[in-house]
Amino acid sequence: MKKTLLYISLLVVSAFNFISCEDEDENNDSKVENKTNNNSNGSTTSKLSGKFVSASDCLGSPVAEETRAAVDENNYKLPELVYKYDKSKQEIEINIENATLICGSLPKMDMTFKGDTIIVNVFDSSDRSSWQKCQCTYNVKSIVNGAESKVYYVRPEVATNEEDVKILELSQKEEGRFAFSSPYVFNSYK
Repeated sequence: MKKTLLYISLLVVSAFNFISCEDEDENNDSKVENKTNNNSNGSTTSKLSGKFVSASDCLGSPVAEETRAAVDENNYKLPELVYKYDKSKQEIEINIENATLICGSLPKMDMTFKGDTIIVNVFDSSDRSSWQKCQCTYNVKSIVNGAESKVYYVRPEVATNEEDVKILELSQKEEGRFAFSSPYVFNSYK
């Protein structure tokens, strides 16, 4: 009987320690990730923070009409990341141009920070109950604060392609433009 009680008490203590470790891992994960804009804010080891600034109205169809636009093989305008770094203010202005969303969207941009990686998501913030059948392109702007003159990585939240991770070498270049690999690297809704 004593062996059974000892075995059960060891099992209970082990289970308690296992559950306690999982809680600690979840707490540590929330400290690493800092979400801004429409998501909850958490403490972070990153110095970066950000805010949504503005979005354009619909700029027209994502089908490219001019040859200068970056396009994929189906002749769709590709979204582009355009950035400007202001060293004195320690801020990066991030513009996503030609983000493809459904017509009538209210575009917003959320940013999540994990170390030196800035994860961006452009989405329709309206709470519409019906889907539109047409698509529009939009330009969306946000500001990242606390940036230093070093390397940062920017990627769309839903990106699965390594080509969509953009490298900002702010110590070498304070502004630039990069095209993403697909017109649909951002969510249409959230």
